[in-house]
Amino acid sequence: MTERALAAPATAHDWGAMREPADARPLLEAALAVATENGASFAEARVVECEELRHYTVLGSAADRRIEHDLGIAVRVLVDGVWGFAGRPLESGSTAVEAAGAAVAIARAAAGATRHRLRLPAEPPAAGSYSTAVVEDPFGVPVSVVEALLEQVLSAATEDARVVRAQAGVNAKRQHRYLANSEGSAQDQHLVETGGGLLAVAAADGEVQRRSYPNSFHGDTSARGWEYLAELDLVANAARVGAEAVTLLTAPTAPPGVADLVIGPAQMALQIHESVGHALELDRVLGDERNFAGASFVELASAGSLVYGSPAVTIRADPTVPGTRGSFGFDDEGTPAYGVDLIESGVLREFLSHRDSAARAGRRSTGAARADGWSAPPVCFATNVYLQPGEGSVDELLDQLGEGYYLDDNRSWSIDSRRWSFQFGTEVAWEVRGGRRGRLLRNFSYGGITPQFWGSVEAVGGPETFRTFGLPCGKGEPKQWGFLAHGAAPTLVRQVQTGIAA
Repeated sequence: MTERALAAPATAHDWGAMREPADARPLLEAALAVATENGASFAEARVVECEELRHYTVLGSAADRRIEHDLGIAVRVLVDGVWGFAGRPLESGSTAVEAAGAAVAIARAAAGATRHRLRLPAEPPAAGSYSTAVVEDPFGVPVSVVEALLEQVLSAATEDARVVRAQAGVNAKRQHRYLANSEGSAQDQHLVETGGGLLAVAAADGEVQRRSYPNSFHGDTSARGWEYLAELDLVANAARVGAEAVTLLTAPTAPPGVADLVIGPAQMALQIHESVGHALELDRVLGDERNFAGASFVELASAGSLVYGSPAVTIRADPTVPGTRGSFGFDDEGTPAYGVDLIESGVLREFLSHRDSAARAGRRSTGAARADGWSAPPVCFATNVYLQPGEGSVDELLDQLGEGYYLDDNRSWSIDSRRWSFQFGTEVAWEVRGGRRGRLLRNFSYGGITPQFWGSVEAVGGPETFRTFGLPCGKGEPKQWGFLAHGAAPTLVRQVQTGIAA
């Protein structure tokens, strides 16, 4: 069994060192051989090559453009029922043999510190390839084109002098990911994602307000090429974003109380993420995240019986849907992607799980093992998790609402360590009277108890109003980033506690 070590450190211009499965196969085979020969009952190896592009411009500052390249191997082993993991950067000349040997040594050392032993049920081998569909490679777009786009966005967003800060940016990522395990699985995936966004901050007379597009904080990223940036139409939306930030400076606030709401897709994406996605991660339900980011109010025995929401609430995890940041063919343990209803007509049915948590719970993995490159072991992260749309346009939903508020775009959030009690502030809200939007309102917030909130959902907009948003999420110790997607249509929720966000 042979392996090919890289002779010299790679640079951003060396992209494609692992372009073909044949480039990674000797490394994977060598790692698995060393692991199994040294006592591993199960072993998996991943070779990941990644290149990231970030190009951001802030009003009045020079553009910040970075391209980063990363290449390494991850080896995870199960020795006497205990996990061992090691990752090595192949750019430094490290080898797969070194990574495998370190993983076995770590498993043996960990065995002395734990009484728990895991029995990992065998899975049938899974082989195949997966590639993101791309029309235009974002890494092939000339720098001058990117710079011109961002300058136009900033110019449009700052037509009013009260917009004192504006920033716009684009990002792209491409990966070659290869996996093999001792059960015979062998896969290659070639992933591309592209995104962008803008932010405008207005200030006057001691008041500061912000507006963003297409989503707050991180913009929006999709598993597509540069064509996705064109569809976002950042320039056309920049003028609106800047004008709304200025209008918010003198906008009234809504009185605190209890109100009926229509919550827009961007805010619903975060609502799903915080009060469903994290709450239904099986490792969190089992207590693994208790020290770092909290546990969950959901119990293992709740599946099949817990009424999580109203009959209008069906929330599905499905990475087979193309074009989202949570789309893939195989998760980072090699489980083939498939769709599953987490909540069906309001009733909890399933969890987001990987092989470890599923084995401990006596369940089947739902293919939610995600790892932030070669340097991190797989943990449970959301994939493409979305609220199934219902029927009707936004106008029809507002007409059904009658009196209340339409709100969107997150400004702040807080949720307790069990994902039970939450509070969200939004960038924007509109007063709704007689089923029609009226005044723009500032500093809107709402809060509630997770199952009560979802139980108060009366209706969800139709497929034509549905939007998906690609988000990053941090988890684990040491922290790693998961890249995922949530989607929703505008959602009508009755009798929600509202207040004023500072």
